[in-house]
Order: sequence, then structure tokens, then C-alpha cells
Amino acid sequence: MRGGAAATRVYFREAIARALSEEMARDPALVLIGQDIGRFGGAYREFTGLFERYGAQRVRDAPVAEAAMIGVGVGAAAAGVRALVSITYMDFLMLGLDPLVNYAAKARYKTGGQLRVPLVVKATAGARGQGVAHSQCIEAWLMSVPGLVVVAPATAADAYGLLKSALRHDGPVLFVDHKRLYPTAGELPAEEALVPFGRARIARAGSDVTIAAHAYTVRVALAAAEELAREGVDCEVIDLRSLAPLDVDTLVMSVTRTGALVTVEEGQATCGVGAEVAARVREARGREPFRVARVAALPAPVSSNPILEAACLPDAARVGAAVRALLS
Repeated sequence: MRGGAAATRVYFREAIARALSEEMARDPALVLIGQDIGRFGGAYREFTGLFERYGAQRVRDAPVAEAAMIGVGVGAAAAGVRALVSITYMDFLMLGLDPLVNYAAKARYKTGGQLRVPLVVKATAGARGQGVAHSQCIEAWLMSVPGLVVVAPATAADAYGLLKSALRHDGPVLFVDHKRLYPTAGELPAEEALVPFGRARIARAGSDVTIAAHAYTVRVALAAAEELAREGVDCEVIDLRSLAPLDVDTLVMSVTRTGALVTVEEGQATCGVGAEVAARVREARGREPFRVARVAALPAPVSSNPILEAACLPDAARVGAAVRALLS
């Protein structure tokens, strides 16, 4: 707790480092595992200062072996250690899906609740000029796994609050942070503020159309909403924050007001987050009609060429065009 202090403006990476440091102080069983997270402080400096404060036994550098890293984290968590495993590029989370999906997410079910796996896998997603195998957003793959919580913050405050919730959760959590958010800054409340799973945030109130997004695409959606406001279109932007569980109630209430839904994501539209959001809202609303459109990355690998990368990814112009087409 930081009682009596004013809210501070911090970078996204600093919010993560602060949450980790506070939770390591609170829970001596918490151990961090990842590549270059020790003296180097992490690829995005989100582990800065932790090695110096907590030492090599609790801030453990790992080789470039993601399957082994997640396997060790899962086993350690099942044995009584609380573990966070950092995957520098979300693409390589694929190498560790077996221990995460077939063991960690199922342990509670297979043992009748006798075994818990308090594991957080922090995976950094998104494109930033690093090519086809270092730019993917595959969080939609993991949303369907029973027993696995999936969260994706868009602000420094939510990175702090969701990570603290994840580190206190008894089951496995996938914490998705987008690399383009690391250099952004935001206000962090003076008092410790955990963000609960399954609760979306209304990032911008509006009445004409609902735009649902998560992680970095919340900023894309807000930029589009500002452009559309100059044309007299009032957009409500919903920051999903939690993908599994999903806050369907907030989405339904918003779509009931606006009558239109546009989803935005950096992953693929096919079997994507937007497809699930649209389907869940449709099921909840029953026969009440509403219009829907999805904006996502183009169905192509993300190039390291900056022009081709930008062409592939959703931006404010594409979101604005989708909203105009939907409302027309």
C-alpha cells in the first residue's frame, strides 16, 4: 500500500515491475523464470531492479528453451512454489502449450481440486518490426481452454492491477502484454488496486456504436473514436481487459444502447477474439437485432517491412471505415 501518496504517472513497464516487486515482497514463495530477466532487467526492462533486490534464486535467468521454461514453471507451481514464467515473444508460447494446456489448466479437474497450479505465464505479443515469427497475437487460441484465465491489459494501471490479481490466483493465468504498450505511460493509483478477472472497462462512453478491443488495439479504437467524433459519430469503446472469463454483461449493456458492435484485434479474424465476442453478445441478446463488424490483422504473416507490417495491422483508419460502413 502507498497510503497518503498522490497518483503517479508511470510507464507500462514500470507498472509491471512495481507489481512484481510488491508481490515478491508479500509472498516469499514467488519465483520468476525467464530469458534475460536477471541483471539485464528483461527485454523491455520490465524486470528492472528485481534481481538486485531478490537475488538469483528468485529471479532466475533461463536458456532459450520455452518448453522447458513453462514445464519447469508448471512443475514448480504444482509442488508449492508460486511461479511467473516470462515468454519474450508470444509466438514461442506455442512450444510450451503441452504443459500449460494439458497439465496446468487441467490439474484441478484431474485431482478433484486437491492440486493447484499457481502459475502466471507472461507472454509479450504484437508486431513492432520484428517479422513473421516475433509478431503474432495468439491469445484467441487460449481463450477456449477450460481452467486457464486469459487477461490482456491496455493501460499501466490495469497491467499493475491484473498482474497482482494473477499472482494471487490459484490457477494458471496467461497475462498478455503488448510490446507497443511498453513505452506508453499512465496514472497509477496511490493505493493498491487489484483488477478483478471478468470485468471490462468503458474506456470511452458513447451512444452510436460499441467498439470492443483489448491490449494495444484499445488505443487504436480510441484514436478511431476521436476521428469519428469530428464527423458526429459517438463511439463507446470497451476495453475487454479479461478475455477468459469475458465480461458479456458490460458488452450487452453497451450494444443494447448503441445497436451496433465493431470488434478490433491484432490477431486473426478467423476464430478470433472478435468472433467470440460477437457470438456471445448475439446469444445473450436473443432475437434482438444488432449490427456487427470485425476488424483484425489481414490473413497474412506480419512482415518485418514497415510498410507491409502497417498494411497488415488494424489501424484507426480501418476501424473508422468499418464503423462508417456499419452505420450506413
